[in-house]
Amino acid sequence: MSSTLIRLKLLATKISGGFPETEKLEEKEENLRREYEDFTAFENSEELQNYQNLKQWAESAEPVNEKKQLEALTYKGSEEQKLEQELAALSKQKALKNYLKLKDSDTIKFFEEFKQSGKYEEYKTLTDFVKSAQYKANRSAYKKSNSEEYQKELSLKQLKNNASLKRYEKLLKQSEVKDYYSIKESDTLKRFIEVKAYVESDEFRKKKEYLQSKNKFEQTESYKKLQEFNNLKNSEKIKWYFKTKGTNKFDKLKEWELTFSDDFEGKTLDTSKWITRYFWGEAILNKGYSMANENHCYTEGQNLKLDSSRLTIETRREEASGLAWDAKFGFVPKTFNYTSGIVTTGNSFRQKHGKFEAKVKFSDSKGIYHAFWLVGDKMLPEVDVFRKRGNKQNIQGAYFWQNGEANKHKKSVADVSVDLSKKAYILSIEWTEKHITWFVNGIPFKEQTNNLPETPLYVALSSGVTNDVADLNVPATLEVDWVRCWKKVL
Repeated sequence: MSSTLIRLKLLATKISGGFPETEKLEEKEENLRREYEDFTAFENSEELQNYQNLKQWAESAEPVNEKKQLEALTYKGSEEQKLEQELAALSKQKALKNYLKLKDSDTIKFFEEFKQSGKYEEYKTLTDFVKSAQYKANRSAYKKSNSEEYQKELSLKQLKNNASLKRYEKLLKQSEVKDYYSIKESDTLKRFIEVKAYVESDEFRKKKEYLQSKNKFEQTESYKKLQEFNNLKNSEKIKWYFKTKGTNKFDKLKEWELTFSDDFEGKTLDTSKWITRYFWGEAILNKGYSMANENHCYTEGQNLKLDSSRLTIETRREEASGLAWDAKFGFVPKTFNYTSGIVTTGNSFRQKHGKFEAKVKFSDSKGIYHAFWLVGDKMLPEVDVFRKRGNKQNIQGAYFWQNGEANKHKKSVADVSVDLSKKAYILSIEWTEKHITWFVNGIPFKEQTNNLPETPLYVALSSGVTNDVADLNVPATLEVDWVRCWKKVL
């Protein structure tokens, strides 16, 4: 980003009334991040996978072919129609009709009972005897002696007058009765019973209704699948997903991976992330120190407070003894008139290139400085994401690097007018192989393109006093809502 473009962005910011509102910016970013999380979760969901599978199936030839095949199914010419026609034909047969007419009737009941009685067989036997040549030749003698043979003739006369026998003989001659017994054990009757049972069943009725229906496809599982697909296709979630997928809405988010963060939600500092000293005080001395030219003592966390998801570094007027680093004499004891605090990630987190940001607010007090900065094992290079010093209502973005000679360095500083004493702002840098760019609430105000750091740096937040401090300006505070560090996704 060129210097001209940065100046134009700052000018546009002034014309529009200042930097974007921090809360609105955070809300916008949080909503976008939440939407991206929802998008990512939905992208990997069973619901979307189901929709994709249904879509592939719905757009294939399978449901179309199935619908055509079902539409070709009709009752006319079907096996069901043939069975119904067969039943109708069987039902018209005279013999079968007579069977059905007499079946379970009193006539057949009488006929069967009389046949079982043996009287008809007796009648036939007696008739045959009486009509025989032998009986006729000897009838007079049989009659005169009233013999057993003659008694048979008398029994026959009596049977001839029997009404049941007469009825039975009459039924024997009837065609209906003859039809009844011709059908009773026949294959025709068996087939009739079989076909009739099926045609009169619920299974047949349902099959016939189905074959005669005009909406066979609508009764299938395939139709249900198509309905499910159409419902999903028209759902707000699916519409949102594909509408969003076709945009670059999340491109910025996708560029970055979170590598370090702290929202200061606990009651005490997270010591797995932060130490309350310069790195070398931790590594060499196991205690803190200040620089020889500093007027405050960095305490072991006594000037830090965590409350309401916020870290506060407080600078106070109070005498304290500690160590000071002097380039000539090394670590020397010193009595300080002020105390303050520092937190660094020298033990836990270092990174080369990326985005480093914090949401901060501070007391704009004369003689007090506040800083959010990056540094490595050596004092240089140092990148000040921001520093506040002096009496102007502004902050600075600064970069310091070694000039090639001992104790010599160069610096690049840019001021931007923004008042962090009234409300919090998000201050950040983006550091790449080609540049470091400084931002306030996403608006760039400085860029460095030469002599960039070549080693990973760690994060530091600190406050302190300058030589022109006045007692009325303390206690003073630096409030940090959160710190986040990101790296580019390759």
